[in-house]
Amino acid sequence: MKKTIASLVIISIFVFTSNVFAQNVTADFSKATPFNAALRSALMPGWGQGWNEQPTKGWIVFGVFAASVFGAFYYNNQAFGKYDEYKNFGAIDGPAYSDYERYRSTSQVFTVLAIGTWLYAVIDAYFTCKSQIAAGPAAKTSAFNFQYDPNRAAYIVNYSYKI
Repeated sequence: MKKTIASLVIISIFVFTSNVFAQNVTADFSKATPFNAALRSALMPGWGQGWNEQPTKGWIVFGVFAASVFGAFYYNNQAFGKYDEYKNFGAIDGPAYSDYERYRSTSQVFTVLAIGTWLYAVIDAYFTCKSQIAAGPAAKTSAFNFQYDPNRAAYIVNYSYKI
């Protein structure tokens, strides 16, 4: 599973960077578009909800995601510890193996919850922004912007604050 995710990330980076350098592409993430909202939630679950002016929902989504990732890592480490204890002790039906199975299954539940929360955040941010745009003109822009400038062949990160 880890190799599959790593492979998808590497392929995505390769495809994105090859498309950027193959042609002049302007990537402006300050506009209120469903893609920008979904991208924000893909990078950090809850950010897209905050971008869609739903900060409470954004903090709840981020909290559930962070807690489930922490739980997945914690119970995974516990499972490996119990498995090493089981291997050292050598009893086939001992309590260490049943503890290992319990911790492993709990880790898998937290992993599924983390993935589900991440998917929910991306999909919700996309469709919420889409419905907000359909409801009326959206004139919101972000204070934090990330752009690619083809003239300078550089990525630009800027922060602006209106006084």
